[in-house]
Amino acid sequence: MTAVESQYFTLLRAALWDTSVDIEEHVDWQAVLKMARYHGNNVLVSDVATKMTGDNRPSDKMLAKMQNDMRGNLLNQMQLKHHLVTAVRALRENNIEPVLLKGFGLARLYPNPSLRQFGDIDLFVGLADFHQACALLRSLPGAYTWAQEVDVGRHYNVEFGNYPMEIHRVSADVVDPDEHEAYAAIEEDGLRAHPQRVDFDGFEMLIPSKEFMVFFTFFHLWHHFITSGAGLRQLSDVAMTLHAYHGQLDLDKLRQWLEAMHLVQPWQTFGYVLVESLGLPEEEVPFYDAGCQRRAQMLYSRIMEEGNFNRKRTFKLNRPKRRLLQKIHAFICIFIDYFHLAKVFPDQAYREMHTSMKLGFSKNFGKK
Repeated sequence: MTAVESQYFTLLRAALWDTSVDIEEHVDWQAVLKMARYHGNNVLVSDVATKMTGDNRPSDKMLAKMQNDMRGNLLNQMQLKHHLVTAVRALRENNIEPVLLKGFGLARLYPNPSLRQFGDIDLFVGLADFHQACALLRSLPGAYTWAQEVDVGRHYNVEFGNYPMEIHRVSADVVDPDEHEAYAAIEEDGLRAHPQRVDFDGFEMLIPSKEFMVFFTFFHLWHHFITSGAGLRQLSDVAMTLHAYHGQLDLDKLRQWLEAMHLVQPWQTFGYVLVESLGLPEEEVPFYDAGCQRRAQMLYSRIMEEGNFNRKRTFKLNRPKRRLLQKIHAFICIFIDYFHLAKVFPDQAYREMHTSMKLGFSKNFGKK
């Protein structure tokens, strides 16, 4: 671990666990803040830095930059909350009760909810209410859509200025046929059968069950890890859910869900990183396994290299302009991803590659 990484994690842990910090050695604030931005949690780190005293306190210029980031994040949350309340009220007037995914539901688990960064709203409405919900939200003042909703993936986007809202008919895309049915049952349990009703400053909302909050936060992290790059922002979310719901979870249910989605080994490996890097207590990580240290070290290197969605950004920047070359480029990048995934999680890499090839051949055969 480099000196910058060590300082970054010292600040991040202080933010997550609401503790003070005093770093004795010289701090390269430019490098630390750059790393925090790369991992999507520069506002958390900035909050701790602005409270420091002594010789290693950031310069006035750097403090002004940090405070501006914090102020911008708070204003962003205020606007998102306004659109969230407006949308939920409109849906409820038409007998549709949405469930809030991620975003504010995760932010409330942090010591200071206003410091968690996110840029959109995710509302789960399910298959039955999906088309009606999309039509209703399209009709709200200021709503904008790129096209009429006809046949979309797991969600449909409605934008309010710079604030997107995703309307979910399913909470996640699961392309593996063997896992699709299992995930549908998990989703029904966590989003329909046992949601939580929580208060957001006087406005009640449904969020997923505690087990689903923990499972889905990790599942979302895993999806981005294998597709676009996962940063410390997403690992922090998992740490906060485990900490908040420690001692309140049905661990048999959680274990069944992880086994059904073939994620026990990734769960334990990420859990080791949460303990060693973020300071989450071992006892708060269900099914913790100290024996996965070597795999966790490789995972840590991947996380620090790729950051928050940065593999996706790199892919877009390097994509050729010609359509045929784009397909070749995408094909090569996919198999490079499988190769890197196999270094850490060979079983999961094989399942992902096998599913992709199987579905790809089926699709091409169907076209013929």
